[in-house]
Amino acid sequence: MEVNRILSILSHYHISYLCFVDYIRWLGDNPSIDIENNDLIYILQKEDIECLEQLELLLSRARTIVGLSEHKFVTSFGFSNDLLNPDPDKVHDILAEPVILVSLSDYGFDNIRKLPRFIKHERMRLPTADFIGEMAGKKFAIELKTIRTENKPRPKPGKLMGNSRISSWWRVMFRNNTITKIEDKDKKVLLQLANTKRYLNCHYGMLALYNRRMGPSTLMETQDYRDELSYILQKYEELDFIFFKDYFGEVVMCPELSK
Repeated sequence: MEVNRILSILSHYHISYLCFVDYIRWLGDNPSIDIENNDLIYILQKEDIECLEQLELLLSRARTIVGLSEHKFVTSFGFSNDLLNPDPDKVHDILAEPVILVSLSDYGFDNIRKLPRFIKHERMRLPTADFIGEMAGKKFAIELKTIRTENKPRPKPGKLMGNSRISSWWRVMFRNNTITKIEDKDKKVLLQLANTKRYLNCHYGMLALYNRRMGPSTLMETQDYRDELSYILQKYEELDFIFFKDYFGEVVMCPELSK
C-alpha cells in the first residue's frame, strides 16, 4: 500500500483526512494486515471522487450536528483508537455513528449529543448510551447497534445471502440478528439505556439499529420492518422506541412519534 499517495489523495478532504490519517499510517506500519476487502482503501486507491465527497459530507454534517471541535470529534467517535483494528469491517462500524447521526437529524431529532462511555454515580462508573437527543419536546437516550453485512463468503452488491427453503428467510434473519445484538453481553444495551434514562433524565430509551445486511435490505418492505420492530418492542419492554436504517437507506421509527 502506497501510504504517501493515499494520504495525498485524502488530504483534499479535510475532515476525512483528520479522521483517517492515523488509521492509514497504522495500516502502513502493519503490512501483514490484509487490505483486500477494506472499502476505505479501495475507494482511495481507485480515487473514487464521488464516494470521497460523500464521505466528507457525511463526516462534516455529523460533526456539525453534535457541535464538537474537529479534534474532539475524531477522538470521541473512535477514529484515533477503536479504528486501529485489522478487521476491515471496523471502518463501517465506526462510520455507523455518523451515518445514524445524520439520519436522526434528517428525521427531526435535534440537540443530539455524544455521551462518554461512563457516568459516575456514588463512586460507580455506569455504562451509558451512545447519544441523547430530543424530538417533539421529549428527551431520548439512544444506543446504536450495527448488524454487519453477510460474510463467508463476502457477498457482491445485489447478491442475496439466505436460505431459500425457509419462507420469508429475510425476516427470520433480520429478527434473529436484532435479538442477538440486544442479548449480547448480558443485554448490555438495555442497561446502557436504563442508566442514561435514569441519570440523565430522559423520557425514552431508543435502540438505533443500522442493518447493513443486503438480504433483508433488498427483500423487506416498510411494513415488514414495522412488523418485526413491533415484535422486538413487545419482547423487550425496556425499549420504548427503535430507530431503524437499512443498507439502502430505508428509515423507520417504531412506533412513530408525531414531530
